Amino acid sequence: MTKIKVDPNKCIGCNTCCLIDPDTFELDTTSYKAIVKQQPAEINDKTKSAVDSCPVTAISIVDEP
Repeated sequence: MTKIKVDPNKCIGCNTCCLIDPDTFELDTTSYKAIVKQQPAEINDKTKSAVDSCPVTAISIVDEP
């Protein structure tokens, strides 16, 4: 299964991923860092663009068994 993960230690809360793909990402109102709002059923171009746009590479697409 493919999942989206956000590394909270790397995230700077720039909000770029949330603006590009608000269905998948949102900012945590306590830490002001990105979190996965909902794992997408399929990784689409919008999600890939959000991952690629992270300026600190805090978001990754991982395959989990």
